[in-house]
Amino acid sequence: MIPALPADQVRAAIAADDWALAGRLLREHDAAVAAACASPGFAALPREQLQALLDAQRALAGEIRAARDEAARALEKIGQDQRGARAWQRALA
Repeated sequence: MIPALPADQVRAAIAADDWALAGRLLREHDAAVAAACASPGFAALPREQLQALLDAQRALAGEIRAARDEAARALEKIGQDQRGARAWQRALA
């Protein structure tokens, strides 16, 4: 049996900006899939089922990367705005 992807929990972690939890959930799922692949009877499972799961796992990893990158861009923008405000403050002083 192939373990279900914890997509809802990963997305909740992403929404909470908890990148460590999101990554850990995905790594744990990956380990569970690897264990399932080593189990007897795995070869009898339809290959398409595993491929669909792996595709979904990759897409979810992409969501984590995209959200993390967006948060990094937002932090950079805040830093730029703060530097600009300080420059104006110094110029007006």
